Amino acid sequence: MLTRKSIPNLVTGSRLLALPVLWGFALAGYPRVVGAGLLFAWLSDALDGFLARKLDAQSAWGSRFDSISDTLMFVSGLAWIVLLRPEFVAEHAAPLMAWVAIGVINYSVSWIRFRRFVDLHLFSAKAANFLGFLFAAYLIAFGVESRGIAYGVIGVCLVAAIETLLVLVTFQRVDERIWTVFQRRSAPSTGST
Repeated sequence: MLTRKSIPNLVTGSRLLALPVLWGFALAGYPRVVGAGLLFAWLSDALDGFLARKLDAQSAWGSRFDSISDTLMFVSGLAWIVLLRPEFVAEHAAPLMAWVAIGVINYSVSWIRFRRFVDLHLFSAKAANFLGFLFAAYLIAFGVESRGIAYGVIGVCLVAAIETLLVLVTFQRVDERIWTVFQRRSAPSTGST
C-alpha cells in the first residue's frame, strides 16, 4: 500500500531499478543515456532526502536503503567512466586511485571500529557528491572535460574522503548528525554506534 511515508523509499528504489537499465546502455555504448541516467540518480538522491524530511518519513531503514542505493550508483558511475571514458581515467589515474584507496580505507576503518558501514553526512561529502555526480554525468555523456575542473572536482572528493577518515579515526561514536571533523567530539549529537 502506498503511503505518504513510503514515497521517499520509492524514489530511492527507482535508483536501484535504473541500475541494470543503465548498465545495459553502458555495455551497448550509449554514453549520453548513461550520463542522463547518472544525472537522474543524483536528482533522485536529493529528492528522496528532501521528501523524507518534508513528509516526516525519516527512518533508519530508509537511511540505510538510501546509502546502499547511493553506493551502488557511485560504484557503477566509476565503472561507467572506466568503460566509456578510459582516456580520462588514464590521464587522471594517480589522483583517482588515491581517492578510491582512501574510500576503501574508510569502509575498512568503519567496519573495524564500528562493526558497520557508517553513514556520515559531512558537508565536504555533500559538496563532493554534488560536484562529482554532475561532473561524472557530463563527462560520461559528452566526454569533454577541462583539466582544471577535473582536478578541482577530484580535489574536493579527496578532501571529503580525508575528512571522513579523520572522523572515523578520531570520533568515539559516529552517526549521520556529524557535519564536520571540527564538531565537538563529546557532544551528544554524535549519537550512538
